[in-house]
Amino acid sequence: MTITAATPPFTAPGGWPALRALPGATSQRIFRACLTALSRPGTITRLPAGCLPEQVPAVVAPMLALTDLMTPLTGLESADAPGAREAADLVGRVTGAKYAEPGRARFALAFGESEELADLSPGSHWSPERGALLCRRVAGLSDAGAHPLRLRLTGPGVKDSAELTVAGPTPRFFELRAGLTADFPAGVDILLVTDDGDVAGLPRTTRIEVG
Repeated sequence: MTITAATPPFTAPGGWPALRALPGATSQRIFRACLTALSRPGTITRLPAGCLPEQVPAVVAPMLALTDLMTPLTGLESADAPGAREAADLVGRVTGAKYAEPGRARFALAFGESEELADLSPGSHWSPERGALLCRRVAGLSDAGAHPLRLRLTGPGVKDSAELTVAGPTPRFFELRAGLTADFPAGVDILLVTDDGDVAGLPRTTRIEVG
């Protein structure tokens, strides 16, 4: 069981120290944590402690670890926690990834609820690899019912079914996600990340019932 406490105050990118490239070993640990989360939906994994300065939300770590010159990235703006575009641009300066509009991005960053989620590319039947990966900051994750939004997950990587509760996203977030994953193998994959570094994956193959 993992329970994350209330989210600390959000620091916008203008208040961050300079982002720096992650050490190779740290990037590998982040990659493995994200891969485990996506291959085992409902399982909460953990990013390496201290991989970013404390002012920087942990959701930025997968972006730093996974993007490079060949991966266009974007930020999805939200009213409650603005600055995703600026943060994506900062990540691009470190990794060499180029900023793109949501429909052309392979990686996306969101600090809060955003209708721009609907603009992400799901790829196509012929090029499903062009579907985006969204890194979404959330207030809390638990596999034991500690948070207000309850998700029942089924599909590949889940034995029978799994329960995940989450604080932060609204049911609207999952409505938009359903529209982007309705035409498998096209779709969008999602990493939910708390400021404490807990990570849960929602690959496009996962079916979600919101309760």
